[in-house]
Amino acid sequence: MARTALVSQNYDPNAVTPTLKELADAVNAATVTGVTGPTGPAGAYGSATGPTGPIAATGPTGLPGGTIRGAYGPTGSAGPTGPTGAQGTAGFGGLAGPTGPTGPIAATGANTGPPGPAGPIRAATGPTGTNMTGATGRAGAQGPRGAVGAASVAGGTGPTGSSRSIFVPPASDPHVAGQVWSNGGVLTISAG
Repeated sequence: MARTALVSQNYDPNAVTPTLKELADAVNAATVTGVTGPTGPAGAYGSATGPTGPIAATGPTGLPGGTIRGAYGPTGSAGPTGPTGAQGTAGFGGLAGPTGPTGPIAATGANTGPPGPAGPIRAATGPTGTNMTGATGRAGAQGPRGAVGAASVAGGTGPTGSSRSIFVPPASDPHVAGQVWSNGGVLTISAG
């Protein structure tokens, strides 16, 4: 059975050895034939068959493809940065942690302090001051009498006022003749 080996300059490096082996086995088994020669001219009608054309010589085995790999080309420049992707959806919130244990109840302290001492009910009455009457000054000269004015209309009587003054006599003898003082609740006139 005839095999056809393709001629290429870019054999797969992994396929070069098996291909060469198949070609060598085919040559050793004499299964490789040359190119078929051209068909001879047709003989005249009724004449004898023309001679068969000569068998072409077997062509030389083709050279194996190259196995040397060329140098790598330079690294290309980095492309522009792509657009920022859309923001993802917000993640689910974490579960609430368990409630911690209740702390101990603090001991109740004494908030009320001891009562303070009672203050005095009434302050002591101070001594009554001496009211000394000054000397009477001289009478001034009488000025001229002014002109008599027109009689005025009497105004209405105002409301009667109420007196709210309270006399509190001293509780001890002031030793002022004629002054009243309280002798244990009894009004007494001082003899001076």
